[in-house]
Amino acid sequence: MMFLIDPGTGEIISANPAACEFYGYDAKELGGMSPSEISLLPQDRLRELLTRLLAAGGKRYASRHRLRSGEVRDIELNAAPITLENGRSCLFFICHDITPRREAERSLAKSETLLRAILDSAGDGISFRDAAGYYREVNPAFCRLVGQPCDEVLGRKGKDIFDRRAATRHVQMDRRILADQSTVTYEVEQEAPEGKRCISVHKSPVYDAEGECLGVVSISRDITRGRKIESALRKSEGLLRAMLQSAQDCIVITDEADIIRELNQTFCQHVGRTPKELLGQPLAAAFSGEDLRIQLSTSALARETREPVSFTQRMQPGMLDLWISVVKTAVVDSDGQGLGVLSMGRDVTAQRAAELALRQSERRLAGLIRQAPVGVFETDSHGGLVFANERMQRQTGRSLAELSGERWLDIVLPSDREDFMTAWRAALLRKQEMERELRVVNAQGLGQWMLCRIRPMTDASNRFSGYLGVMGDISERKKAEALRTDVESVVRHDLKSPVGSVQNAMELLELLGTLNPEQIQVVNEVRTLARRMQELIALALDLHAMEVGAFVPRLVPVDLCAVVEGLRGELRVLVEGKSLRLTVRSDCPAGPFYVFGERRLLDAVLSNLLKNAAEASPDGEELAVTLALEGETAVLTLRNKGEVPIAVRDRFFEKYATWGKTHGTGLGTYSARLMVRTLGGTLALDTEELGYTSVVLRLPAAPPPSPGDA
Repeated sequence: MMFLIDPGTGEIISANPAACEFYGYDAKELGGMSPSEISLLPQDRLRELLTRLLAAGGKRYASRHRLRSGEVRDIELNAAPITLENGRSCLFFICHDITPRREAERSLAKSETLLRAILDSAGDGISFRDAAGYYREVNPAFCRLVGQPCDEVLGRKGKDIFDRRAATRHVQMDRRILADQSTVTYEVEQEAPEGKRCISVHKSPVYDAEGECLGVVSISRDITRGRKIESALRKSEGLLRAMLQSAQDCIVITDEADIIRELNQTFCQHVGRTPKELLGQPLAAAFSGEDLRIQLSTSALARETREPVSFTQRMQPGMLDLWISVVKTAVVDSDGQGLGVLSMGRDVTAQRAAELALRQSERRLAGLIRQAPVGVFETDSHGGLVFANERMQRQTGRSLAELSGERWLDIVLPSDREDFMTAWRAALLRKQEMERELRVVNAQGLGQWMLCRIRPMTDASNRFSGYLGVMGDISERKKAEALRTDVESVVRHDLKSPVGSVQNAMELLELLGTLNPEQIQVVNEVRTLARRMQELIALALDLHAMEVGAFVPRLVPVDLCAVVEGLRGELRVLVEGKSLRLTVRSDCPAGPFYVFGERRLLDAVLSNLLKNAAEASPDGEELAVTLALEGETAVLTLRNKGEVPIAVRDRFFEKYATWGKTHGTGLGTYSARLMVRTLGGTLALDTEELGYTSVVLRLPAAPPPSPGDA
């Protein structure tokens, strides 16, 4: 790029095309333009510069120019004075764009500054010696190591700085590095005012772009303190190892790869190996099979959680049978880096045997108390309750806290409490046994018959310490006694004679004359009901035998379709009164559906179930009976609209369980299931279908009866 400038007018006379292209102006625009429009110098300083250049006969200098685009570039200018033909004195400029070079120079200067800052702030001593052995670069840390100012180190050789032995070692290493073109690390002792210091030196050769070796760079570190720490650590390790070997507990230390790094003699004795066989070996050298799996998994858990892991392991070295209580702890350094696992084991064989015997005894006792079919409780010497088993808490519907102290006496029904308290106080006073039948308030808030037996207890010194009591539910016995009495009374006085009279009356009606079809139907229904009543009377007498398992049924093929159809007349009033529909669907629609059973028992079962379903169903709904075969089992499902209350579902077939009936006894479903079980079948409640209830009867399927069967 070339310019011609008149210093007198301060204007650009002309510029070549390269200048026009570079600055972004055409030749006409540059001609007559003031140099201040492209130079960053102020106009007055620029004119002063032009005057000096003209007087000095030209000069080379650098300046910064702005292009038309606004970009600023670094320019090198060569100015020379010339005289035009008209005698006019001008300055001729040849310009070069040196922006890339300046940027490279600035980057290099920045890098050098940064490198110098790094070197000066480095804690390690850093130096560079040329191929002739002279120090050309050092940092403050290096000068502190050698104990001399930096300006006294630069330009000198190692023999001028170090003692003879250290200097000789450094020279030998430098020669080796230059000859082998390798990197070396070594240690050297160096004399210092405070005594000998141990210096770790790392040296590498330095090459230029052409691969020529320029010298050696070294990084030196004072490791004197580290060596002292290592010495102290070795002493500490010796002491620790002595303690380790004298410990009675088994001790083993493994690294992160489960390699045994340290152990004591006790551990070797327990695994039946020598230290030589185990050190440096994986845990598999000491354990095998399940023992090894436990060791590896617990070590992994300790490393993962960084928490102590405790467990007890059985070991059988030789003829021994040992139980070892083990605690594993992860070993970490100051930075939290895992180093391995420390395992300590203590022989607890004798202790375990004693604990096992105690636990077995406690477990047996707890099992007996927990599974006891009666409530079990304990009182202190003053009669305050201190323990009640789960059975008693369920019986009374109260927690242990609610029964503790003398509050447990509140469970006695008020009408029985006075007599019980009199007997209880007398037993406390004399420290005697007591047995009493009483009624307690159960979980439902109702009176329930219990048999309470209480016996005094003594402690290890044979001193009276309190009472141990049991409370058994005798309500079933009481109800059974009352029921048996009632049934026997009804059978003797209220049922047999009237039923016989009804049957006689039906026969007399037939003898009086010819009956119309409607009258005949009524007579037949009454006669059927009378027969059913006689069967029920006999069945009531058999229920007790069924409960104790003394009843033996006579199983013959019975048609369930016929049983259901036979009950239509019995249920006609109830079914028609509620506009219900009794439907039967069978896997054998064209014929009978046989099961093994007794007709009178099946009549009673289905009568109870159909009556319950009809009473529970809303008006106008369907009572659906489905008969199906499942292999060798016949299944009858009775489905009706309406749901059994949740509170009753779990005890639907229990004795005296009833709901929603003013005069219900709770014996219908109970006796039905009892009879079904007697026949070798099952009876279950199905409440899965929302809004409906199903009762499922299962009995052994039977072939059609032979002609000789009754």
